[in-house]
This record gives sequence, C-alpha cells and structure tokens, in this order.
Amino acid sequence: MRLIVRLTAIVAFAAMAHFGPVSARAADSACKGLEQTRCESQGCSWVKSYKTAKGRDVSAFCRKKPEKKNTSAVLPTPKG
Repeated sequence: MRLIVRLTAIVAFAAMAHFGPVSARAADSACKGLEQTRCESQGCSWVKSYKTAKGRDVSAFCRKKPEKKNTSAVLPTPKG
C-alpha cells in the first residue's frame, strides 16, 4: 500500500514540475534565444551585455518587451 502511495506522489510531482509553469514558458519563448537583428524585428527588446556591481559579466540577450499598464484607472481627485 505504501508503494502505491509513494508512486502516486512521485507521478503527481513529476506532472506538476513538467506542466506547471507552461504559461510562463510560452510567454518567453517568442523572444528567448534570438539574435539581435531577429530579436528587434520580432518586436522584442535587446539587452546589451553588462557587468554587475559584484563583477559578474552578463551576456547580451533578447527579452519580451514589458506590457503597458492600464492607465485608465480612476485617479484620486485633488482636494481643495
């Protein structure tokens, strides 16, 4: 009986690990790994290589442009 419970838990964990973050992977896949010219033509952003404050070199890469926030939210009215 313990073996069945243990196998069920292992299978469930493997399924969650494999299928869990699908939406995040799908969102990044359009830009991830592209070369600079192709990156910019796909509507993505090219990030130049840089060095962090701790001295670590970060290679240039392509990333998805940030989505614009909804600015039609209700703004507080000025008092007075």
